[in-house]
Amino acid sequence: MTDRASTGTVPSPDAGVHDAEPVDGRVARRERNIDAVLDVVLEMFAEEWLFPTMEQAASRSGLSLRSLYRYFADPGQLLEATIRRNRELAVPVAHLHAIGEGPLAARIDAFVAMRVRLYDTFGPVYRATLAHAHRLPRISDQLATVRDELREQFELQFAPELACRTPADRDSALAAGDLLAQLDSIDYLRRHRALSATETATVLSSTLNTLLG
Repeated sequence: MTDRASTGTVPSPDAGVHDAEPVDGRVARRERNIDAVLDVVLEMFAEEWLFPTMEQAASRSGLSLRSLYRYFADPGQLLEATIRRNRELAVPVAHLHAIGEGPLAARIDAFVAMRVRLYDTFGPVYRATLAHAHRLPRISDQLATVRDELREQFELQFAPELACRTPADRDSALAAGDLLAQLDSIDYLRRHRALSATETATVLSSTLNTLLG
């Protein structure tokens, strides 16, 4: 292997600039195409189309099937990337201001409003995650991470009430509250019991007040 010093060549200040521009353009186009197809799959999830094929995703996004397979080796990779993107979008929706601070009633109201809003915004993607988790280990791992994060959020929001209990009572209250506020439970109330968002919030608030008050 040779280097510039050994060959006596010195690059000009502009060397590589014009070569880099097409490369940068291709990278930007690739990123735009990937974002576009991920957004399309999210739209399909929102329409309860939980098992989109590569052909359907390519057709709807305007990409060729060949291009899509350059970005994602198989449908599993496409689904994994879509669910990761959804988690990024969910972060601001799941945010709680001043977590664990303030009167219990105010914390319950803020927590319940956030969880119902989170479900209403991302419920279809969560159902798609459930539908694919049993056969795609990385999606199963993402699902477990989401559930753990939601549990931790509950624990932090109601830390004062949990801290004053005996260890056994604390564990029971944490388990019950976590179960109540997981997206699975909200999905049951909204879709299977046909409760409205307001009715669901009332059930959650009343139960949390009883559990933690």
